[in-house]
Formats: sequence, C-alpha cells, structure tokens
Amino acid sequence: MNLRNRKDWMERFNFSSLRAQLMNCRRAMGEAFGAPGRGIQWRFLFFELFVAFSLSVTYYFLVENFAIGSPNDYTNGWVFTSCSFPGFHLDKLGDVWKGRLSGLLLSGWLFDSVVKDNQFGVEQYERLFGLYQSLWLFLLFLAVIFALRHSLFIVLGIFAGLMYGFTPASGLYVYPWDLPATLFFTLAVLFFERRQMWLMAAAICAGCFFKETVLVCALLVLFATHWKWGKRVLIFAGLVAVYVLGKKWLLNQLHFQVAAFSMNNATNWAGLFRRALLIENFKALLSPTLNHAIFVNAGTLAAVLALGWRRRFLPYMAVIVVYLGGQLMYGGLNEFRIFIQILPLSLILLSERWQEYAEPRVAAGSSAPSVTAWALRETFPVLMPLTIVLIVLSSGIAGWRYCKIRENLQPDRRGFSELGRRNLEPEGHVSNLNVEYQLLRKDYIQAELELARISTESQRPAEAINHYQRVLAADTNSVAAMSGLSWLRATASDTRLRNADEAVRLAERACQLTLNRDASLEGILAVACAEAGRLSNAVVTAQKAHALALAQGQKDVYVQAELDLAKASIDNQRPAEAMKHYQSILAVDTNSVAAMSSLSWLCATASDPRLRNGNEAVRLAERACQLTQNQEASLVGILAAAYAEAGRLSNAVVAAEKARTLALAQGQKDVAARTEQLLKLYKSGQPYHQEAGPAP
Repeated sequence: MNLRNRKDWMERFNFSSLRAQLMNCRRAMGEAFGAPGRGIQWRFLFFELFVAFSLSVTYYFLVENFAIGSPNDYTNGWVFTSCSFPGFHLDKLGDVWKGRLSGLLLSGWLFDSVVKDNQFGVEQYERLFGLYQSLWLFLLFLAVIFALRHSLFIVLGIFAGLMYGFTPASGLYVYPWDLPATLFFTLAVLFFERRQMWLMAAAICAGCFFKETVLVCALLVLFATHWKWGKRVLIFAGLVAVYVLGKKWLLNQLHFQVAAFSMNNATNWAGLFRRALLIENFKALLSPTLNHAIFVNAGTLAAVLALGWRRRFLPYMAVIVVYLGGQLMYGGLNEFRIFIQILPLSLILLSERWQEYAEPRVAAGSSAPSVTAWALRETFPVLMPLTIVLIVLSSGIAGWRYCKIRENLQPDRRGFSELGRRNLEPEGHVSNLNVEYQLLRKDYIQAELELARISTESQRPAEAINHYQRVLAADTNSVAAMSGLSWLRATASDTRLRNADEAVRLAERACQLTLNRDASLEGILAVACAEAGRLSNAVVTAQKAHALALAQGQKDVYVQAELDLAKASIDNQRPAEAMKHYQSILAVDTNSVAAMSSLSWLCATASDPRLRNGNEAVRLAERACQLTQNQEASLVGILAAAYAEAGRLSNAVVAAEKARTLALAQGQKDVAARTEQLLKLYKSGQPYHQEAGPAP
C-alpha cells in the first residue's frame, strides 16, 4: 500500500478522529488526577466521588430491606429471581415486563450465585439485592461526576428523588431494570449534548432492553441539526426497529408470544388505549393530596416543567413531555418509581438555569463566552471508554445468560439426545441397558411433570393435562400426576376440560396409594367430589383433610381445607358455619388475609342481621388492607362495606372511590363496575346487605 492510498484509507475510516478522542481522554485523566496546577480540581473531584460512594452505601442499607418485598407482597423477590435456573418463571410476568430482559437476566445470574442445592440464605440474597441496586446507582453517579462540573448538587438531588420510592404511596417496589435504565437514559442525553451521536445510539440500544422507556431518547435524533432530515428520520426509525425486532426475536426464541409494544400488557392495538386509566390519572393530578405527583423526584420535575422552557433546552423538554405523556396513559401516577428515569435530566436542566442566575451576566461586548451550554467537565472523554465497557459487560453477560437459559428450558430434548448416546454406546449387557432405560424413563417422567407444572402456572391447562396423561401412560401409579390431573379436571376454568368423574377416580386412587394420610390429596378429593355434585362426601372429606393437616402441623394445608369448607358452607347458604371456619383459620394464622377479608365481608353484609357486626368488620378489613399496603382493590372495597355497616358512610365513600381507582389501574374491570354500584348505595346513605345467596 503506497503512502497516498494509506492516507485515503485512514481518512475514510476516520482514524484521526478516534485518535483525537483517545488523546483527549488521556489528557483529561491527567488534568483531573494530579497534573500540575490542577490540585483544586483533583481535591474537589475526590470529594464528589467520596460523597457518591457514601450515598451508594447508604442506598445499599436502605434497599436491602426490600429484597424480598414488603409485607404480604413479594413482588421484588419474585421479579428479581424470574430468570434464575432453579425457579425460572419469566412466563409469569406481565407482557410489558418480559421485554425488560437485560435486567432480569443479570439479576437471575447473580441470584444463582447464592443458590446451593436449590436452597439459598435470605441474608445472602438481601446483600446481593442491595449490592446490585447500589452498584448501578454508583455508576450513575460516576457518569454525572465525570460529565458535569457542578455535579454535587445533581448527585444529592438524585439521592433525594430516590427516597420517594420508599414511600407507601409508591408501593415500595424496587425492580432490577429501573436504575440501569436511568443510567443509559442519562448517558444518551449527555452524549447528545456533545454531539457524539453514535455513542448516544449505543446507549439507547443497550438501555431499551432494560426498560423500553429509554427509547424516548431516540427523539433527540430528530433535533440533530448537523444532519439532514432524511438521515435523522432513518436513524430514529432504526433505533425503534432495534428494540421492536430484538424484543420479538428474543422472546420468540424462549417461546413467548408478546406484542411488539405491550404497554399495559396489551396484546393488540386496541389494548394500548385505556380511557379509564387515563381519566383516573387526570383525577389524581387534580386531587390535592400530600402524596401528589407534583412532589415526585423531590419536586424537581415540577420545577423543570416551570423553568425549563427555553430554546436551548427544547430537545430535552420534548423528551420529558413525551415521557410524561406515556406515563399518563400507561402508568399509575401514584407510583413515584416510574419517574426516576428523568430525575437526572431534570436536575441537570435546573442546575444550568441556576448557574445562569448565580454567575454574573456577561457584560455587553465582553470577549468572555456566554452561558449557552452545560457546564461540562474536562473529564467528559472518560465517559466514552466507560460507556463502551459498560455496554459490552452488561450486554455480554445478559447474552451469555440468555443462551444458557434457552438450553436449560428444553429438558425433553436433552433427554432424547442422551437416549441416542446411550443406545449407541452400550456396555454389551442386557442388565446394563435395562438400568439405563430405567434411569432415562425416570428423567422423562420428571421432565413431563415439570412441563405440566410450567403449563399450569402459565394458564395453559390443556397442555398440562396432556403432560400428566403422558406421565400416567408411563407410570400408572404416579401420585403427582394423578393429583395434578384430578385438580385440573375438577377446577379448570374451561368447562370443556372438566371431567368430575375422572377427577374423583384419580383423587381416590392417589389417596388409596398414600393410605389416606396425605392432607393435600384429601383436599383435592373434596374438591373433586364437590364438582361431581357429591356435596356430603365433599364436606366429610374436607373435614378429614382439615383434621390431618392440623395433626401433622401442615398449617398451609389446614388453612386451605378450612377455606374450602367455608366456601362450601357459603354455597350451601350456611354463613354462620362459614364464619366459624374463618375464625378457626385466624386462631391458627392471625395474618391470613383471605380469612380476614372473607369474615369481614360476612360481618358487614350477611343477610341475617344477627350475624352482622360493623365494628368487627372494620377491624378485620383494616388489618387486611394494612397487610397488603392498601394496594388490593377488592380488600379496599370490603373495607368500604365494613365502614358503611358501622355507620361511617363518609369513610365508606372514600374507601370505595379508592377501590374503584385501584381496580381500574390494575385492569380489574369487574371489580371496578361492582364497586361503582356499591358506591352509589353508600352515597345514598345505605350499607350493603346480601340477599339470600353466595357472597360476590
């Protein structure tokens, strides 16, 4: 290659620009960390890093308390472990959460590090959970410190805004995608400010697989005035396509059918627009309360909406407005966690505005530059290698984890490949081949049982029934398959799948094989008898299951048996008996929300006035709501009925309105409609009493 061709080749690939970037990075590191004449900057940078580290440690100790979740709400732990090998349950998550694969894969990978023999220590898990969250927060602090000169205010503001996530109104939810998405969202904004558009695009692509809302930053491409409009639109469409096609491809490989855009867990275009939720969010905006969304992010969001409107900030204000519009349509405004993503951007804009007022204005005709850009630090080039390393590590680990999960989710394929290997390499003895066959048969049965369990939990009962039938074809005495198939034949929501006679036959055989000493199997037999119309047998069997569970110390089984007996009593128009069963449950488990709520409902609404007790109903319902953080629409509705029976009608109206709001936000249309009917009754000054018939 001659000199001229070499020069053309280097110019084409812009190596000189890359070399300049690396030199700037090296120079910035030298200036920041000890170059002559930079002692003041070095000391201040060290102080900012120390504050950031201290706040991250503080956040660790705050957040580890919610690793499992809040009382009676284990969502945090359930989500964090959804992509772990011992208990993979990504299929149980809502469609909108399934697309946030990067955070779920990373958290599942970390969780597996503390699992030994399918068991884990709670303290180890809590430390791991806190470390995961605080590490992402520290990386966010690093990005702000290396990028911006006046970063201390922003770091403290981010921490203050995060504290709103620990308020009861926010639900105390800490998910593995929120802080990583906030980091990549902030990086995208910082790179746009420096017109480093390809790094911005890389940050958006990495971040959108933590949380789809990072894709809002793609709007900044449309404000890249140094590009022609055609190029802007093309790159914007490309960023959207990366997320849409990537999400569809990844989830299809895991055999999950999810819509490309699945906000509100929508599975089609019609599901994207829920007018009721939008109306409720507007009502929340117009309702003056101490936990109002105006205070979110430590008040910085409201401040930037009031002060940020100027031409200089127009691209960022457009991002904020579109982000807020999406949350208004698809989020609950009382859950402050959802606004964390735009917290750093809000603080950056406010910091710049306040710098303008704090610094003397440049005199007319002065040669000094005016304040037209962010106060960027000379260490900004450090963000380029830091971001590249971060994207490679997070994407690489998540991708590796994804491949391992794909392999792990196909036990039947592994079994058949093992069958081929063993048949090709026998040791020459029939007895050895028989042993190999028995081992493989055992693996096959275990795999089918596991697939049946997954199908049941994924609301695919027909598939589960097929798996159980295959197990029984291979082992006619499999108690696990009999009990599972009997339960589905007795309780399947699809009436075409129910077969009461088969359910009874299977349950009776399972009980016979266990010498009628298994409380849970006796409970399944009771349910099967009830489905077959043999109510007297059902009651007797349920009582036997109850006695066995109590004698064997199986509190959960005992509680379930009592709940079944209570339900049977209500169905047979015997509310007094049902109340006794609920009281028996509470004598064993004082925190049983199911028993408290059902007993409260009967005390408030029983058709027989001798059974009603308004004060007792209020006590039970308030305790049930307290245990569920006042986030269960049906329980808040029961509390409203209890208030009405106790004569506290104003409280009943407030509780019913809250129940309706929660039901709409959670997509429970039937509960919302029922609550609306009861609300009219309470407003007219009347409590609700049942007619002769089962409780709704």
